[in-house]
Amino acid sequence: AMERCDNIVAAPTGHLVVCEDGGGDNFLRALSPDGRIAPLARTSLSELCGACFSPDGTTLFVNIQVPGITLAITGPWAQMT
Repeated sequence: AMERCDNIVAAPTGHLVVCEDGGGDNFLRALSPDGRIAPLARTSLSELCGACFSPDGTTLFVNIQVPGITLAITGPWAQMT
């Protein structure tokens, strides 16, 4: 199950990438077209937010709100879930 989802972006594969804003650890999760959920990343620092893909779909950018950093994550996105 996901907790307090507040940022969602469509991946080039048809999946949704969901940022959680919950208590404790916060996850970046993939939701497949058939409803399967898989973790992509986890942080205990702060909420994950602002996920978006590069124009060519190869890099996912996501922010960790505190301390205010942006991560660039490369795939392989075809193997998300």
